[in-house]
Amino acid sequence: MENEELRTKKLHDGRKSVMADDNEMMKMTIKADPNLKQDAMPAKASSIASETTDEAIRSHWCGGKFIIHADVPVGEEDPKHVRTFKLLPRSKELPPDVLKRHGTACINVKGKKSDKDKTVGQDMFAVTCLGNGWWLDMVADGHGGIGDFVAERVSRTLPFFIDSAECQALLQENPPKVDEVFEMAFARTQKDVVDTLGPIFGNKLMFSGTTCICLLRQEGSKMLHMAWVGDSKAILMKPDGTVVSMTEDHKPENIPERDRITSMGCEIIKCEHEDGVVLQKINIAGQNYPAISFTRSFGDQCVKKLGVHAEPEIVHWDPKEEGFVLLASDGVWEFITEQEVGTFVGDAMKRGLSPEQLLPLLVAFSQERWRENEDDYCDDITALLVTTKCPVPQPPVPEPACSCFAGICSMM
Repeated sequence: MENEELRTKKLHDGRKSVMADDNEMMKMTIKADPNLKQDAMPAKASSIASETTDEAIRSHWCGGKFIIHADVPVGEEDPKHVRTFKLLPRSKELPPDVLKRHGTACINVKGKKSDKDKTVGQDMFAVTCLGNGWWLDMVADGHGGIGDFVAERVSRTLPFFIDSAECQALLQENPPKVDEVFEMAFARTQKDVVDTLGPIFGNKLMFSGTTCICLLRQEGSKMLHMAWVGDSKAILMKPDGTVVSMTEDHKPENIPERDRITSMGCEIIKCEHEDGVVLQKINIAGQNYPAISFTRSFGDQCVKKLGVHAEPEIVHWDPKEEGFVLLASDGVWEFITEQEVGTFVGDAMKRGLSPEQLLPLLVAFSQERWRENEDDYCDDITALLVTTKCPVPQPPVPEPACSCFAGICSMM
């Protein structure tokens, strides 16, 4: 509990260390939105903020529901640190054991910007057993000076909103109204980011945000429901690793996405690096910021009214045979194709490796490609590997000393 309390205190104190150019970017914000003051906005009550108090989110996971998420370090984190996990409600079982029992494997690793890089990694995840036979798996990849706070917030609140009474009512209809659920939950999550983090961090939220990919499954159904914003990706694989479906990134290279944001006030620029790699970045037309590489995200308030929204793209997959879904941040996909990843997973399983054993090898494979292309620099990497067959929920064994069946269980 100590780390969680320290991090909560740090959240409310505001981050002290920001990007080197953050002050300059905050000055630029006045040009983009003259109504937004540079100092943090005064906190004010809102329906979303009142719903998503820390106590409300924690106490929600009870009665057979549970959530497993990253154990986020406080203040600093070593390069390539492999994170442990936390479980709500409190249990005498370890989170990896609960995940394995439900056919899910996960790895969450900080990247490396330099040997002295001590910033907190910005990749987050959540595996959630919702009520009434529904499961949600998600990965969030933060960016910007407070990207870790945005990604962590989204990984806690998006499952909470999908499990709200309104969304659960829609999921119980026949057929379930999954699209409406995703749209409602993503909209509430975006509002929560603004209402809760905006008063704390002020203009830093103008240039920080997170991408997100999530998978919603229902016990007894073959259907896989995907929703995402940004360039975190999911692939559907046969047991041999053949990729049969994948999500499409929200990037400037995606023509409909590019056309939407440029018609609303953004422009695309090309950034050529010393190694010859050319990347397409998104700026406010006529400005040199925010230089992001995706067309949808949570946060990033300086371009929210210019087309870079948080409305999810939604697809529904109906696999012909049981297989696997891999959800991962772009740290996996930057230098490896989707089919290369599928082949890697399929070959590892043919050799008898379990999902828990192969994911560290996949991270090492990705990190080697980063070394080949970016020398010592490597992005954060998070990957979830889940079976397409939705598992029957087996809630964690409650901790005997915890009569309220609430709290945090850390994996040491």
